[in-house]
Amino acid sequence: MSQTRSDQTRGIQLMLLGSIVLPLMDAAAKTMGETIGASTIVMARFVFQSLILLPFVWSSLYLPRGTELLLHIKRSMGLSVGTLCFFTAIQVMPIADALAIFFVMPLIVTLLAPWILGETVGWRRIVAVAIGLIGAVIIIQPSQAVFGWRAILPLGTAIGFSFYLIYTRKLARTGDGGDVPALTMQFWSGTIGAVITAIAIILLQPLEWPVFEVVWPEVWQWKRLVLVGLLAAIGHLVLTSAFKYADASILAPFQYIELVVAAIIGWWIFNDIPTLTTFIGTLILVASGLYIFYRERVVESG
Repeated sequence: MSQTRSDQTRGIQLMLLGSIVLPLMDAAAKTMGETIGASTIVMARFVFQSLILLPFVWSSLYLPRGTELLLHIKRSMGLSVGTLCFFTAIQVMPIADALAIFFVMPLIVTLLAPWILGETVGWRRIVAVAIGLIGAVIIIQPSQAVFGWRAILPLGTAIGFSFYLIYTRKLARTGDGGDVPALTMQFWSGTIGAVITAIAIILLQPLEWPVFEVVWPEVWQWKRLVLVGLLAAIGHLVLTSAFKYADASILAPFQYIELVVAAIIGWWIFNDIPTLTTFIGTLILVASGLYIFYRERVVESG
């Protein structure tokens, strides 16, 4: 379906709205600090997201089977790992820095696409990936141990969300899942993600890791957990809807507004100010990511 200028404008507006809502979700999670395990926050995020969406999908809800169910599970596993890593990361580092490292995701998707989706990746995109990784190294600064082991967490988020995005693409291309509505897809992401997180919490209790510590939330924490779930549902639905009105190549530049919003929120609420090296590395990452989107558009247009 051809896109009109008004459609593209609406898509950009939705992308901008999503880029504001999602950092607010991250901030709501970060305000709980280390008072509650990150796995509990992730669990609540998925449960409340599904509960909020349930009334909207109830009439058309069905149980996925076969190939579609397997893709939903793989997609939710990537989302669960990515969300857990990110919520753990922002407890120990600024949101903007964690997001900056997370935005190596387009590079990882580019590297994984030939193996999982069978897509062809040319040398230009490979060079863009290499340059982008240099930007990531500038942000992480492994030789100075600015972030140390903590940098692994947003990198884990990028890997998890890369698989989430790849299996979302694959779900859209398979005959069984091609007509899955966005609301239904997000509902199953939350439901299956909650089950995966619950299993991980139970199995990893013997290790006594703080991230998997189970503590019954206090009243104020319950309010924040509901808020995280609400903002997650709104943010992801808005972003999903944006791609209905405009192509990814058009929306890609506006996705990076999330970094700016995260930096403002981090400064306003947590007094976190990104360093000069974070700015430089982020600019390199953004430039390489935008070039990859540009090359994808060129290849698709033939």
